Amino acid sequence: MKTLNYLKILLLCVFTLSLASCGDEYYTDDYLRNSDDKLCGKTWVEEFYTENDEFCKHQLKFAIDHSGREMFQYYRNGESRPYKENSYTFDWKWMDSEMENLEINYGAGDIIYFDNVWVREHNLSGKLDGTIVMFVDANYYK
Repeated sequence: MKTLNYLKILLLCVFTLSLASCGDEYYTDDYLRNSDDKLCGKTWVEEFYTENDEFCKHQLKFAIDHSGREMFQYYRNGESRPYKENSYTFDWKWMDSEMENLEINYGAGDIIYFDNVWVREHNLSGKLDGTIVMFVDANYYK
């Protein structure tokens, strides 16, 4: 009877250890953590309609040297070429060691914040200057 109890305990330990080792190796802390490499070198795009019913393509590009470029292209209904484009350069930096908040500095005291930043394979999301945004990698977007 004691042997049977020891066998039950041993099987319970093996079962417990096997459950603890389950999981997908793909999802590690590094996979979930933001980084310069994930943010930079891509063109991030979001599209929306303005109050004037104009189609707008908003693009962000972050460089590894902590510079960047923001572009807005405006299209009239039914047109395939933008009728107006605005482009701005900026410097950026992570605000915290967890890399979840960005400061975007356009110069001359014009600074905005990109809070709760999530950078994943093909998506960039967060709260840009108070507005919730969702960008997609332009290469994935096509």
